[in-house]
Amino acid sequence: MDNDLLHRMKSIRQTVQISNAQKLVAAAHIGRARKLLDESEDYHVNVRRAIADILLHCPEVTSQYLPGINLAKKHGLLVLSANKGLAGGFNSNVVHFTEAVIEENPVDYMIVLGQARQHFIQKDFPVDEEYDQPLEPPTMFTARELAEKIIGMLENGQVDSFDVIHTQYISSVKMEVVQRRLFPINPAEFRDEFGNELKKGHYSFEPNPEQVLRYVIIKYLKGYLYGCLIHTWLSELTARVTAMDNAMRNGNDILERLSLVYNRARQAAITQEITEIVAGAAAMQTEE
Repeated sequence: MDNDLLHRMKSIRQTVQISNAQKLVAAAHIGRARKLLDESEDYHVNVRRAIADILLHCPEVTSQYLPGINLAKKHGLLVLSANKGLAGGFNSNVVHFTEAVIEENPVDYMIVLGQARQHFIQKDFPVDEEYDQPLEPPTMFTARELAEKIIGMLENGQVDSFDVIHTQYISSVKMEVVQRRLFPINPAEFRDEFGNELKKGHYSFEPNPEQVLRYVIIKYLKGYLYGCLIHTWLSELTARVTAMDNAMRNGNDILERLSLVYNRARQAAITQEITEIVAGAAAMQTEE
């Protein structure tokens, strides 16, 4: 029994050490991820303001990216999950949320990044099996490639609308899986956000408002997807720190209990040995 306890305690100590290493690695990347998120938010706001400016001064502008033209008969979905495990229920939350969304509104096409990809492929969801890009660490190259693929599908008529599901980072203790519409965009949302900041008057857009709007919306989609990738990465890192901290705490609690059991067993064995020695000495005295 002593050997079994010692082996189990050794195994738990190794698990605690691995958990601590994973926690330290994740914590070291959180600062970088937050900095990237702040930088991407500034870019995102400026591009949204440019779109609102065009929509305000050219209300008659038409585009594939605006409602009214698209019939939304073919719907696409982008799902962002973690590349690695050891992050608690991070990926399972994304999977359950996505399955609930699809059950309510079926999709015709899916792009899935991260470990959730294999799950949806095995369940025969309409996942693009050829597109498999790493999510971590997020780069503008990945966001640009994603955006170009999705934009190409819209302009080729493969889809009429596209949503993204990712984990939104709110704070170190709060993250939630959200669904956001990539296109068609909602003009009222942009006008309401920046309507009071923009100057009214006559503006001229060259070569024409439609081409300028398309150019800016493409920039917006690339920047927005980059922000989604960063949110997912930062949320994953934060979830991993929490999960590893809990694992270390639980491991130390188990070690404490096992140490108590081991010490009791050792004390009982020592007491038994002393009893046997005393009994043997008493028996020898009796014989003399």
